[in-house]
Amino acid sequence: MASVNFWFEFASPYSMISALRLLRALTGRINPNPEAQGLPSCQLPDLSDVSIVYRPILLPALFAASGQTMLPGVQVPAKGKYMFHDVHRTLSLLGCPGFPARPHTNWPPNTVLAGRMAWMLAQGPSYVCALNSSGEPSPKLEQGAQVLAEFVWRVFEAEFIGGEDIGSPRVLERLWNVYVAKADVGSEMPNGERAVELANTSVVKNGYRDNTQAAIACKLFGAPSFTTDDGDMYWGNDHLLEAMAHHKVRSLLDQPLGYCTKSAPSPKI
Repeated sequence: MASVNFWFEFASPYSMISALRLLRALTGRINPNPEAQGLPSCQLPDLSDVSIVYRPILLPALFAASGQTMLPGVQVPAKGKYMFHDVHRTLSLLGCPGFPARPHTNWPPNTVLAGRMAWMLAQGPSYVCALNSSGEPSPKLEQGAQVLAEFVWRVFEAEFIGGEDIGSPRVLERLWNVYVAKADVGSEMPNGERAVELANTSVVKNGYRDNTQAAIACKLFGAPSFTTDDGDMYWGNDHLLEAMAHHKVRSLLDQPLGYCTKSAPSPKI
């Protein structure tokens, strides 16, 4: 089975669209707007022979490494205005109304804690439970877990549609309690307050930081990005389908193998 890394940042509106499309593909949910299902921006990827690896990153560090100074939507006002208009339009077509026509006053938020919690959950329920019991966690990137996909989407939803401050531990505690702590994952997960505590431990901080460094090593420069088993990279939500089908069409491509200098393994901690 092919594996594709989904690199995302909670401040990225286009990452939000990819998160919704992947969640629906993983859970079998369909677009409530049948008229829009054939549009490229609304199509869901075929994940029957692809495993998705969720890789939350800190975009400012990526921008700094690639010579960018800030979010393009902040640096170029007209581009920022169009970006929110475009994402609002696409999410409406996907049957998800409520995305703001312009940024909330607290955007971009502090996404570090949310990123750490998503990274921790992406290592798998057994990893989180081992951390919670002060055991020796064994890092293992979760392959397309529905609970993980749901939590990631709900953070985006709270931020952009709910206008909530996802830098607030209280907001993230509530989302974790509803979508993770009560989920049937075969292990008893910690509650939201404890999850925030775990996300602030050195092992999780280092893992999230190393994950961002892995993205930099892959020469990524924005989010969402997708990297494949052979080191190729696709940037942007509009390339989601191509990224998921890369393993099927690789033999048709006459470019040198891959874009990245090397693949991006799970951080070893």
